[in-house]
Amino acid sequence: WRCRYWKEDCPFCKKEEQKTHILWEWKYWYLLHNFAPYSWDHRHIMAIPNEHILLSQDLKKEHFEELWEVHKKVKEFFWNENYFSFTRESLNDDSRSVEHLHIHFLVWKLQWKYLRKMLEKQGYPIKQELVL
Repeated sequence: WRCRYWKEDCPFCKKEEQKTHILWEWKYWYLLHNFAPYSWDHRHIMAIPNEHILLSQDLKKEHFEELWEVHKKVKEFFWNENYFSFTRESLNDDSRSVEHLHIHFLVWKLQWKYLRKMLEKQGYPIKQELVL
């Protein structure tokens, strides 16, 4: 496989360019508003490791321990709204936006038909029938 984004080219590694979107920062993670939100508003945030990590299997114990704090802040961010998350990690996938591990957090009220199309387009193997 060939990584499309080396650390020097990775938009998630260029935190200085994202300063206006960053909500919170920790030693190993940061949370930011998505530049192209699936929810069409400010309620689409992402947790991103500060290091250029491609796969969750490459996370260290410290990353997982601090992720607990990230999840607490996400819960606080959404307050009383239902939300869900999914992790983006894959290699050599043309539909992938950034080859840097990141976790999406979205409001539960997102239109499921749109979400299904988006996930299918990005290579998620969805086998269930869509029930409207």
